[in-house]
Amino acid sequence: MKIQTNAVNVLERTSAYLRTGVIKETPAWYNVVASIPPVTKFTREPHKINPSTDKKVSELKDPDLESVNRNGLYKTRFNALERKVANKQIYKPPKLVYLEDKIRTLFYKQHPWELARPKIVSENEINTNPDWKNMLQLGQPLDGENVVQRTLYLLKTKEQSNITDAYDQARLEFYRLRMQQELEEQVAAEEAEMFGSVFGPSTIEHGVTKEQQVIEKWKRDAELQSELLSAKKENASKAAGDASAVSSEKQVEDDVVNFDESTDADQEVLHF
Repeated sequence: MKIQTNAVNVLERTSAYLRTGVIKETPAWYNVVASIPPVTKFTREPHKINPSTDKKVSELKDPDLESVNRNGLYKTRFNALERKVANKQIYKPPKLVYLEDKIRTLFYKQHPWELARPKIVSENEINTNPDWKNMLQLGQPLDGENVVQRTLYLLKTKEQSNITDAYDQARLEFYRLRMQQELEEQVAAEEAEMFGSVFGPSTIEHGVTKEQQVIEKWKRDAELQSELLSAKKENASKAAGDASAVSSEKQVEDDVVNFDESTDADQEVLHF
């Protein structure tokens, strides 16, 4: 089948139509196609460079001209298998990777208990343009997101030259603010207790209480199941003992009957 080149020559044909007056007005796409003309080379070649990353996917090795195959011939060209690109995902879009995701993952990996702090999911007012000159933000609790944004701010403003120093500085500021916050909460709780306030169980104590209730219920169920299992074993052994006793009594009765019959037969023989 002949290769169709009508679509490729659309720019040349349109230019000829404009010169001869067949088309009076220039099409809207004319300048775009003229700046980026279509490819006129139809030879299919293997793609060795990933267009997304501009990296080589594979590379053809020079054939060994000194080696001879089993037919006694020299290899002077690449075969189809060598020209084939092994990476079938060459045009797969690359994954989106953000620096803040890496910082966030590292922070919560080093501080897993920060994930146990309660979060407010619903937000009535959102500060879309915060100023990260300071770690604390109005209306936003202190958490790992402050460390992430503070690190990015230090890198953006060139206050730190590399990401390691910026992350360390942000963590140091976070530790200071966290210790200050915990100290203020402790002092406030002691003052409240001094004035007669009574606090209920904490979240951890409440969870331990619920867990202990479940354990006690499981213990009672296990004891009940153990009693039922032992009762079944006793009934089974008792039934087996009764059956053996009945069979032994029946065997004795059969022996007595057989003995009586044999005695009567002997007496009849002697009497005769």
